[in-house]
Amino acid sequence: MKHITPALKHKAVLVGWIAGITLAASLLWAISFPFRAMRLMHSANRALASIDDPRRLGSPLPDQYSGQAPMGCWYDISEPEDAQDSVFYVFFIMRNGILVPCGVQVSDQGIVVDIVPLGNHAQKAIAHIPGGIIDLYIRRIESAASKVVNER
Repeated sequence: MKHITPALKHKAVLVGWIAGITLAASLLWAISFPFRAMRLMHSANRALASIDDPRRLGSPLPDQYSGQAPMGCWYDISEPEDAQDSVFYVFFIMRNGILVPCGVQVSDQGIVVDIVPLGNHAQKAIAHIPGGIIDLYIRRIESAASKVVNER
């Protein structure tokens, strides 16, 4: 019985460390949402300005709206005036192991109006992504957008 106790103790310490690191990482991810959302918003606005798109992202919507959409963030559109009731979703499409940043404007009915590649590489890469994959992302975003549009 004496030999079982030290082995059990070492395993319990290892499990405790793993649980502590996981808990700390989860807490850091949760409390850093405002910072991450603002940095993503500024990067997306720079990308939109570089392609002469008149849309500009306003404030990020709360993290609870992500739902079943791909990993990304929802934003209000601050410009132009005709897009005031729309929201903009910034997300990433995985293509050959590379993340392709994209954004979609979603109307107040929850329909994707436009998909916008954010950056030079994204403009080139999105041309090579099969339409079925893009349609899959659009359907997932539209299903999550119904929740966002209803709660606004």
